[in-house]
Amino acid sequence: MLPLITSLPASQRTSEQVRQTLTLTLLLFTLAMLLQLPALYYFARLDSLQSYNWLGHFLALFALLLAQRQVSLNCLKLALFMLYYSYLTWVLLLWPGLSNTHYFYLLAVVISGFVFTRADRMAQFTVLTGAVFLFSLFSILHYQPHLEFGILRLTNDLTLGALSLGIYRVLRQQTLNRWQDLRGAHQSSMSTLSQLLPKDPEQPATFWQPGKTRRYPFACVLFADLSGYTTLNRQYGDRAILSGLKRLYSHIDSLCDQFSVEKIKTNGDQYMVVSPLQPQTDQTCCVHMYHFACALHRTIASYSENHHLNCTVRIGIATGPLTAGIIGKSRPHFDLWGETVNLAACLEQNAVRGYIAACPVTATHLPVNLIAAKTKLASSKHPDTNIYYQLKIT
Repeated sequence: MLPLITSLPASQRTSEQVRQTLTLTLLLFTLAMLLQLPALYYFARLDSLQSYNWLGHFLALFALLLAQRQVSLNCLKLALFMLYYSYLTWVLLLWPGLSNTHYFYLLAVVISGFVFTRADRMAQFTVLTGAVFLFSLFSILHYQPHLEFGILRLTNDLTLGALSLGIYRVLRQQTLNRWQDLRGAHQSSMSTLSQLLPKDPEQPATFWQPGKTRRYPFACVLFADLSGYTTLNRQYGDRAILSGLKRLYSHIDSLCDQFSVEKIKTNGDQYMVVSPLQPQTDQTCCVHMYHFACALHRTIASYSENHHLNCTVRIGIATGPLTAGIIGKSRPHFDLWGETVNLAACLEQNAVRGYIAACPVTATHLPVNLIAAKTKLASSKHPDTNIYYQLKIT
């Protein structure tokens, strides 16, 4: 099972990936300079300008490698390319016999396509212009018209430079298109996950992880059941009833967003909701759940009247501790467990038409004038709760 984590926004994840690319480039640059040590030792003295050039740039590169996390991303990009250009330029000036070294400028053209984003157009233009200018400059400086094929060599250099720009353009466009496709697929996946799994209340940037459960000391649970669903199903058939349930549940889902409650699941004609799960006690969740229950009752009553259906809703609300999480590995499903959940289901079954059945804990956090009656709860499954309250629907 893949971890369902999005701990960073998309822009930060992109920046982190660019930084990793720059780090890899720095390491390769360092390795390339170390590979030049044998040739430098053989062809240059230790006190020569060539040795000082290598040592100075290597120390600067090593310092940049160590301090890369303390440097902003844009500064790191520019520092890397400027250091690269500086080293190549001094090598060409101090080793005039190395007439092919200027080809390495074209490497910067290709690399820039992978480290600059759309927002870095000015910096990218500067780096590209620098690479093309320096490459063209040393191509012209190394041009020797008196040698055979001198003009052909210059033409080949300029052609190679133009091809490098063309390849850069194609690779960059393909890279941007792939990033856009991946970002679209990622957003689609996150949208699907957000409909299946809730956010972790202790880590809002992540989804709830499979296999993880957590105990909450105070939460409000609601069960709602359509009374008359079985009769309607026999009368109109599965297809018509499911089409109606789809429209009805979509409207109830909107009510969940409106009243800041969390839909847990539907089971046929049953709808289960919980208040926002928080480590600390929030007694206002009872009030919010009551208002949601009233809106739910009005919605179903209106739907039943508009479609000429003999359908009502039973609603039960219980408040107390519960356990929430995901158990099992395949097809992860977020669910709730505990006495509070079982009591809410029992209250829904005992609810009287036109009223909301609520446990004593829920009723104590609501205005007294909302209580219509106190009723005995005859259930051997809940010995600690022998009464419940019938709440008016406002």
